[in-house]
Formats: sequence, structure tokens, C-alpha cells
Amino acid sequence: MFKHLKFIDGTSDKFWEIQTNGATHTVTYGRNGTAGQSKDKTFDSEEACLKDAEKLINEKTKKGYSEDGTVEVAPQVTKEGTVRKPNASAQRKEEAVKRIKELISKGSVSDIIPYLEEYASGNLEVIKKEIRAAKRYWVDYVDLSKDPLFKSKAQYDWGIRGTKGQQRMVKLLALATFSGSDAASWDVFIELINQVRSPEVDQILTYAKPNWLTPYLLQYVRKNTWQSVDYDTLRYAESKGFLEFEPEVYANSMSRLHNPSAALLSFFTTDELTIQRDIPLVFDYETPIHTVYSNYRYENQVNELTWDKIFDQLLADNKIDKAFILTSALEVQTKNWNINLKSYFRKLIDRIGVDEKMLLEHQELFFPLLHAENSAVINFVVDTLKPYFAHADFRLEDFLTWSEGLFMRNDIKSALKTLLVQFDKLLKNRPEVKQQFILQAADIFMVQDLQLQDRAAKFILKHQKDPIEALTEKLTLYSAQMLGSIPADLKNLMAASSYTEQEILSELLISTGEEYVFDPVNEKKLQQPISYPASWNDILFKIGEVIGSADAVQMEILMNAWVLQRANFPADYKEQLEPYINQLKKVYRESQWFHHFSGVFLNMYFQPNKIYQNTDRYSNYSKWASMIGEQLTQLQRHIAKEIQLPLLSLPTHEPFWIAPQTLVQRILDYQDKGVALDLLDLSIALSRTVREDLDGVVPLMDQVNDSQVKAVLTYALGFDDELKIEKKSWVKKLLSSSDNAHVGWLGVWATVARTHYSEAVFPEFEDENLKDIPFALAPFQPELTFTPSYYQGYNYQTKKSEMVYDGEKLSFHFPNFKQEPNTFIYHKDIYQRGKDSLHSYYLYKDDISYMHSVMPQNTESLSLFLTLGLAAKCDQGGKTPIGYLQEMMYDFFNFDRQSVLFLATSCFNKEKEVRAMATEVLITAIDRHRLSVQNLGHFLGILMSHTYGPLGRLEEVLGQCRDISSKHNNALIQVINQMLLDYAIGEKMPTNFKKLIELYYDLVHKENQEISIEMKQVFEKLMVFKSLQPILKKLSK
Repeated sequence: MFKHLKFIDGTSDKFWEIQTNGATHTVTYGRNGTAGQSKDKTFDSEEACLKDAEKLINEKTKKGYSEDGTVEVAPQVTKEGTVRKPNASAQRKEEAVKRIKELISKGSVSDIIPYLEEYASGNLEVIKKEIRAAKRYWVDYVDLSKDPLFKSKAQYDWGIRGTKGQQRMVKLLALATFSGSDAASWDVFIELINQVRSPEVDQILTYAKPNWLTPYLLQYVRKNTWQSVDYDTLRYAESKGFLEFEPEVYANSMSRLHNPSAALLSFFTTDELTIQRDIPLVFDYETPIHTVYSNYRYENQVNELTWDKIFDQLLADNKIDKAFILTSALEVQTKNWNINLKSYFRKLIDRIGVDEKMLLEHQELFFPLLHAENSAVINFVVDTLKPYFAHADFRLEDFLTWSEGLFMRNDIKSALKTLLVQFDKLLKNRPEVKQQFILQAADIFMVQDLQLQDRAAKFILKHQKDPIEALTEKLTLYSAQMLGSIPADLKNLMAASSYTEQEILSELLISTGEEYVFDPVNEKKLQQPISYPASWNDILFKIGEVIGSADAVQMEILMNAWVLQRANFPADYKEQLEPYINQLKKVYRESQWFHHFSGVFLNMYFQPNKIYQNTDRYSNYSKWASMIGEQLTQLQRHIAKEIQLPLLSLPTHEPFWIAPQTLVQRILDYQDKGVALDLLDLSIALSRTVREDLDGVVPLMDQVNDSQVKAVLTYALGFDDELKIEKKSWVKKLLSSSDNAHVGWLGVWATVARTHYSEAVFPEFEDENLKDIPFALAPFQPELTFTPSYYQGYNYQTKKSEMVYDGEKLSFHFPNFKQEPNTFIYHKDIYQRGKDSLHSYYLYKDDISYMHSVMPQNTESLSLFLTLGLAAKCDQGGKTPIGYLQEMMYDFFNFDRQSVLFLATSCFNKEKEVRAMATEVLITAIDRHRLSVQNLGHFLGILMSHTYGPLGRLEEVLGQCRDISSKHNNALIQVINQMLLDYAIGEKMPTNFKKLIELYYDLVHKENQEISIEMKQVFEKLMVFKSLQPILKKLSK
């Protein structure tokens, strides 16, 4: 037995079905169009199951369920068992319901009005309820696969039950009977409004006279901006009284004139009501008139816009005023509209050809647009007004009032150049505004554009010979933003000279040949100067940025700004800090630098007179990461002693570089104020300082009094290649302690030497305390070894715990801990930490960028440390290795052998995100010729020989680099060549080794590469693996 019943009325639209199978029946119920939910029930016999099914069917039928959804409620019965007769009103309602169902089923539109005239009075709510039910049944898009009546008729599972006639009947009935609240959720009336000229719709509207159509239409076009009613239809409906005038609806309609007929265009340019009332609406409401074409063809290079034709014709016929278009189009520029629409109206102003008289009459409408957010608007205003700056009727003073602050914007460089040229011309005849011109021109130094700044400097020097207070204040304030030699050029007009570095951008010409050649280019590093906080509001913003940031350099910028700006803090600065302090107390970040920062910052708030040092073991696990604590301690000393000087190690250029001239100037500032240099701070600073932009550095160094400081600067900046270390007598050696100044200076010298000469040996340190310290006397290159790795597991067969082999892990032998000298950076974390060497769970991703920032020019020791700490095994370190791989994306990153080893281990990493990042590094480094593919192949071969990780992971990474370009393919071939040469063939072929050979074969085939004799010999050895023999034979041909 199977029975499918439905219940559809004004509030419900559901189904119920039952199917028997032996002694079990399944009841399924739910909303029509859904799969519903099912319940099974099993009986002792098939007869009992059928009996219960019939009982349930009878119960549903009594409740009104039927096969077609028509609600048929059983007649009411009295206590005596007789059928209760309905009263006249009820009978009338039943008759109205029955008739409307017949009406919809037949689809006879002409019978609607007679039906309503007969039954609407007193039964309107019942009729509307039936119309709603009819819509769900006949009009809505539903799942017909479970509808026995319509399933065979439908071409697809989903569809509509009703015919077009039945659907139209339901819609017209709703139009004739619904109120505004009833119609709000229906979207069918837009279709009927567009058919208002049809006799059927016209008759219904004339009969019903609905007063809700206009507000309905307004809400509809607001929600569905892509739809509208034709303009001529709106005018017809308005003339018949079906609709009222609604400006937004008319504006929406007029903007949809796609490919209009000649008659419609003529109507738009001749009809008085359209011209006077409706066309101005396109200036009041945001519409897409800039996307509507009069005769669009995709093959045309230029297609004419419909509204260009309309405005041209109206102007030609003198039916619209130019002044109206000008003022309205300018007002549009102040609105938060689509930028392309606003651009159309600006072009319209150019198109109509505003003459001099009209423009000067309306010039004040242009001035407020100088504060527009969109740079294109400002450029338009300047270009439009520039021919009239010298005109006697031009209100130059008003213009200059509105242009205040304009010259600080970085996105209107073209307009600023134009204004400088115009100002220069104007000063010949308007000397009284010279000071305003010059002061506004000075704001240009906030814009990081050398050419623009140079133009501004020349303008100022040309027209201002002597310093004036207002200009001096501005130039002094902006001195840090000035580029090149501009500070020196303007020094006579400034209170104090301020020198910055010239930003020089260079492009590297990279070979694009098919063959990959390792040819790294020394990238320019001083490209983007760092902008420091200059006010209390800037500091507050930076605090929020640091709390949510993973970049320790931003924290350095904040803390140095705190020292420099402390004297300018407002009296209620602590109250303003409270939200940040509360946030900081709740934030936990897996980062050593953040632990140090949060501790120091909270201490400065609650105990400002106490110097805080974080001595927590785990916050100082990495000696490199904990160097931030020593920097923060030094800054706290500056605060305690009221020293308003930044640390020497504060970066000047993104991401962490220091310009030589800035470093020397800072040392001179320390010298002038009698502040002793912190040698660790100096060591970090010299490690970050690059040998670029050295013009003007030597005269500054000559002002340094300390011979040791001058000597180390001369060596660090490449002016001298001799280590001029101050020697000590044997008596002083006996008397001095290990942490005295001499040892500190040895660390500084060693840091500078290893920074710039990574492969050199320095005999000068042979007789000093640095002899046995890694990376001091000579490069530290410990042997890469592999040892078996085990974990304790439980054997369920023997029911005993046992050590389970877990592959091999790589390791290096590090010397025992020896911290002195503290000022030597490169050895700090290179020491033995016990049996397990390094605990990767104490090394955090967010600390890696800081570690890299303190020794960015020689990453060998950092790579060695991170390889052991994060990649001793392929499943070690989690996603933390991503931190170092991201640093490798910098163009200036130097891929030494240890860095290449770290990259090689990442290709085997367990985490997919790590391997994805390794893929990006490979693609980028190969593209820029920065990676030694021989070194990479060598380490991959060694890792593969020691079953470091699954080969499928490596094949995935290399495969994703395939076919990026012929150059990438060639590089991959070289990688695999070297990898196979260095692979120690074992007795058993590694899993997925064949996939690697297949990848190699594909690359060789695509690039038409010949197999070398060396590789053919390798293939001969690999023939021991039978599954490889077919493909190896192909390769050997």
C-alpha cells in the first residue's frame, strides 16, 4: 500500500505519505518540496500493519488532507450523531471557496470580476486565504519528484504545477483583492504592472483601484535594483490613475534606456513633463545611466551612451539650461555614489562646454570639492579651475582657504604639481598671497615623492629667502619625511637641519632564458622609509596595531616613539590608555617578544619608576628572541633618565633596515647629549645597517669623537677592510673580568665582521676570548648527522610496552653554553641544550621575524638553529616553520647552505600549509635566480636517503612548481639530477619514489633534455627496482 496526501491552505503547505512493506510501514511527512522526515513501525503481522495504515489514512483525511491538497474538512456532527447543517454565512463562504478553486483550475480570467462582485463582500479574507494557498500550489517552484499527480508530466524534478493561465489567474486575483500589507512579500506584481496596457490588467485595476501599487513599486526597485518598470508604462499608469508620481521610481525607470527606439528618444527630448519634471531626477538619485548605451555593439571600439544623446539634443534645442547641468553635476560629486557614475557627470560638464562667465559665476561650487575623498574629483577641480586662477574675478583667497591640507595628500600628485606651477605664475602678480602659497607648498613634504618634493623645495627657495616662523615650524616638523638632499637645501629656512636618506627605487633585470642559472642579485634594501608616530594619537593607534600584530618591529617603533614623545603626552594619557591596558591584560600570544612587551608596557603604566625585566625561563628560551627584553630595558633606562633619544637599533626602512647616515647621526646625537652607547644596541644596529646611500656619511663620521666607534663604523660601512681592534696589555687581561668593555667591543667587531664576510676566517680573534665561539673566528659548519628516532608504544599482540622506530631525525653537534661576549649576536642560540637538544614547542612563529631582523644580512646561524629546532623531524614544529619561509620571500634573503637545508626539510613537512609556503618560496626564488638548485638537490638527496619523510610530500611540492615556466622546469630537472646523484640507494624502494621518477621523466620530455652519462649510471643502479625499469629504459634511450 502507498498513499500520498497533502494539506494546503492559507497557512500550511505540507504532505503526509505512508508506504507498507510486509509487516512494516513507513510514514514520511514534512513541507511540500522537501524530503521530509520518516518513521518506521513494525507489527506482528502484515494484516495488523495494513489495518494500522488504513486507520492513519482515515485520521489524516478527517483532518482535511487530500490527494490534490484541497482541504476537505469532515462535516461537524452533533452529540446525537446527526450532521450539523452550516448557517447561511458559512454556506456562503464554502460556496466562495469552491467557486474560486474552480475558477483557478479553469484559468478563465474574464470570470474574475463577476466572481468578486458576487462573493467578495463579507468573504474577502477567506478569498485571500485561498489565493495564498493557490499561489503555493499552482505558482511556486517546488519539488515535483514526490508528487504523483505531476511527476509524470514534469520534465525535471523541480517545476511549477500550474499552467500559464492558472498562474495568471492567481496573480490577477491577488492584484484585485490584496492590501498593501498582503502584497509586500509577493514579487509577482511587477510583472503585472509592466502589463498595465493589457485589457485584463487594465480591467482589474479599474475595478479594484489598489492604492498600494506606488509604495509597493518603490520598495521593490530598492530591493531589486536591476529591475524596473518601463518609463512609458509608468506614464500610462499615472495617466490612468493606477500609480502616483514617485521620483525614485521614475529615476530608476529612466536610467534603463538600453538601445532605445528613435521614437522613445524623441519623446524624451520633446515631452515637456519629461523634460521639466523627470529628467532632473537622474541628478537626485543614484542610477546606472553611465552604463546605458543607445546602440551597443560589442565589436564597436566606442559605443555612444544614451544619456549623452539625450543631453546633447536637449542642449541643442535649448530645452535644458547649461547652468542647471553644471550645478547639478557638481552637487553629485559630494554624494556617496558609485565612482564611475560620478565620473560620468564630470565628463558631462566637459562635454557641455561651460564658458568662462558661467564657470566664474559658479566657482564657489567647485571649492568644497577640494575636500573630496576621491582623488579624481580633486584633480578635476584643479584642472577645471587652473585657467582662471589669474582672472580678476577668481576668488583666490577662498580657494586657498579650501585648499588647506590638500598638499599633504599622497593620491593627488598630478594636482599638486599643477598647483605648484600655477602658484609660481601667480606670484608675479599676486605677491600678497606669497606666504599662503609657501606654507601650503611646505605640506608637500608629507608626500613620499622625490620629484614632487624637489619641485616644492625649489618653489620655496625661489620665493622665500629668509626664514619665517610659520615656515620654519613646518619644515622642521616635516624634516623626517624629506627625501634626498632636500633637508640640506632647506636648512637655512629651518630651525635645525634634519637629514634623511634618499629613496632610490631600482628594478633588477632578470634573465628570462629557458635554462635556469643561479645568479642572485644584490637587491637594494633602502627603498621604503618607515613612518614614525608623530603625535599622541599616532601612538594610541600604534598601540592598538601592536596588540593585534605579529610584527616585533612595529613594537620597536612604538616603544621608541614612547620615549621620544613622552614629554608631549596629555595630562590624562593614563585614562586614555585604560582600554588598551585592559585589552593587553587579557591577550595571550605565543611569542617571546610579546611576553616581554606586555610585561614592560603594563609595568610602565602601573609602576612607571621601576625598570621591569622578564626573567621567565620560557619567555627567554631563545636567546635571540629574548634580545628584545634587553632593548626594552635600555628604553626604560632612557625614560628613567629622561633621555629623549631612540635606540641606535631602531629600523629606518622597511622591513628592518637602518640607513648608514641615520645611524651615524644617532651616534652623534648620543655624543652631543653625553649618553653612553649600549654595545648590544650598537651591535644590533650595525647588523641591520646596510652599505647603501653612503653619500655624506664620511663627513658625519669625522665628527665622531670615540676612535673605537669611528673605527667600527668605518669597517661596517665598507670604508676600511681592516679589523682595528684595540689590544690590551697582559696585565689588563689578568685584571679585567669577562664582561668588561673590551670583551663587549670584541663582540661588536665580531658581529660586524661576520655580518659582511660570512665565509671569512678572522685570525684577529685567535688570541681573544672568541676563539672557541661558533661563527666568531671562522664559519661554524657542524656535520649533518642522522640518528634513529623512537617513541614508546604499546604492542597489543605481546601486551607489552616497547620502543617503536619512528624514522631518523637530523641533528648537529653544538658546543656547550658560553654566553660571553653578550654583544656577539651570531652565537647566542648555538649551544647544546641537553639530550633533546631543542624543544620546538618553545619556539614561536611570531618570534622568527624578530630573530631574522636582528641578523638579516647573514642568516646562516639562524637557519642552523631553526632547522634543528623546527625540522629535526618532518612532523616537528607544527606550522611554525611558515614563519621562516615567509622571511625567505624577501628579495634580499640570502639562501646560504643552511637556509637551503631548512627549505629542503619544509618540502617533507607534515603540515600542508608549510609545504604550500615552501612551494611559493621555490617558485619565487627560482624566478629571481636566487636559489642554488644544486644545494637544494644535494640536501633533498640526503634527506631522502635517510627516510626523513614521505616522498609523496616532496613530489607534491615539486609537482606544483612544474610548468610555471620553462625556466622552472629546467631548475626542477637540475634539482632532481643532483638529488638522485646524492641519493644512497637502499634495498627497498621508498614509497612514491616512482612518482618522483615519473615527474622527472615528464620534465625531461617537455624540455627535450638529454640525459647525462652520470645520470644514466644512476639509472643503471636504480634498475634493481623492477617497477622502475620501464620508465628508466625510456629515460636511458
